[in-house]
Amino acid sequence: MKSKKWFVLLDCFAFFGILFGVVALRTARISLPHYLYNVEVFFPIFVLCVFFLWIFSFYDVQSLRKRAVHYKMLLVAFVLSVLASAAVIYFITPIYAVATPKTVLVAVLFLFFCYIYWQRKTYFKLDFAKTNLLLFGESPTMNEILAEVQHSSGFNLRAHDPEPLADKNYSLRNLDQVIVSRRLLDANSEAWNRISRDFIGKGASVDSDFNAFERIFRRVSHESISNGVWLLLGIGNRRFSATYNMLKKCMDFGLAVLMLPVLLPLGCFIWLLIKGVDHEKPLFRQKRVGYMGKSFYIYKFRTIKQKNQESAEEAFTKTGNWLRRFRLDEIPQLINVLKGELSFVGPRPLWEGELSILNENIPNHTIRTIVKPGITGWAQLNFKAPPNYKIKDEAHPSGEKQAFDAAFTRFSYDVWYIKNRSLWLDIEIMIKTGIRAFIKDSYVG
Repeated sequence: MKSKKWFVLLDCFAFFGILFGVVALRTARISLPHYLYNVEVFFPIFVLCVFFLWIFSFYDVQSLRKRAVHYKMLLVAFVLSVLASAAVIYFITPIYAVATPKTVLVAVLFLFFCYIYWQRKTYFKLDFAKTNLLLFGESPTMNEILAEVQHSSGFNLRAHDPEPLADKNYSLRNLDQVIVSRRLLDANSEAWNRISRDFIGKGASVDSDFNAFERIFRRVSHESISNGVWLLLGIGNRRFSATYNMLKKCMDFGLAVLMLPVLLPLGCFIWLLIKGVDHEKPLFRQKRVGYMGKSFYIYKFRTIKQKNQESAEEAFTKTGNWLRRFRLDEIPQLINVLKGELSFVGPRPLWEGELSILNENIPNHTIRTIVKPGITGWAQLNFKAPPNYKIKDEAHPSGEKQAFDAAFTRFSYDVWYIKNRSLWLDIEIMIKTGIRAFIKDSYVG
């Protein structure tokens, strides 16, 4: 029962069980036909609840296993479910012969979300729900895995040894995964012999620390990015069908055309707001590096201005902070999507100076340009925005190192996307980006 499918099934039983109890209490009797009428009405409401829970990652088993659940997000999901369900009830009630179903709506949703709170909070505390692991070897990647496993309630660490010990009996009963450091396999042939004989040969699932890190964190480790062979096997060996590329282009163009009538009036309002409040030119363009290193000009609403003409120091305009907060400054980038320079989903396009600096400080960083850049992406969804690297600050080398570490981590999400991209992943990122716009950077990465 470690699959998200089981979560949906359990939630379905809980939802309609709660509905049965609420209807029975409200009518003071148990009437199967009456209950079945209510099931018909409340089924689309259940689908809506599942959709909002999915958006807020309450069906993301890996995320639930490795971190505490954001219960504030559960409250937001509850409010959105109530509002959307009320709209559904308003239109469905005249169709079905059900006596005022909206009177039980809030009770059902409240009890259902209380169940979600309890179930998600306690599930991974149960022994059968934990992932049982054996860890062998030392490496920076393995150290991060070990820290996450020890911190999370969703894992059960059987042992962590520098290598498989000859005098130690490792039980394979209910063992889910053996994770081995690539450094150990490269340096110790006897360790490889023991692992192949005692674990692989006996049917245990064995994987490298690089691959395990990717599954747990949904990004790639810094160590694996520096390994050119791993990148070659993970990215260079994967071919993307012409169908995927064609559908992605059609989705980008079609979605941009559909959004244009909605966002054009909003864009005109923002244009006038910047002109009237900030007294600045509303639109600006900046040279960025796109697909295969080809430069293009990206369009955005102006949110930054120089404090004075004598200084290069910049500050937000009066409307800039608000526009940045809700990503409204990026509306003009629809022009870039229609021109084919940007996709809706992809790595963030960097300006030329920033790219050259990061290429010097991050191994294999040029790989980000092998796919078309995007307005949003896996990194933008999961990690806070990095600073701009306009100049190297020699006076603050430690602060610069921390900044490059953040850029390295953000890049690790981009590499994960490049390695795992698919049409479904693109759709998931676009849907969840709408919610991400209302979440502060302090709540992610």
